[in-house]
Amino acid sequence: MSKKEEMFALVEQWRESGLTRKLFAKQHGFESESFNYWCKKHYNEVMKADLANNISLQPRLTMPDFVELASGLDRNGQNQQIRMELELPGGVHIRIY
Repeated sequence: MSKKEEMFALVEQWRESGLTRKLFAKQHGFESESFNYWCKKHYNEVMKADLANNISLQPRLTMPDFVELASGLDRNGQNQQIRMELELPGGVHIRIY
């Protein structure tokens, strides 16, 4: 297997892993800049070619058409228990009750 084939296989593993590029690269012993290079190369050679050839890409994740968002309070005005909390860059917090 060539270096390119090996790295493209790792890029595809990363896409399915749900990890950040930086964490995936660290876990596999790569510098993040090097792994970013291969991700961009994979995108330019594989993903763009698929789009150009009108190959339908399978979605990585399926999302519902509608997501109901509610406050953190129940019907009686009491706080609900947080089931999951996401902290995004820039200090944005998303709490799922």
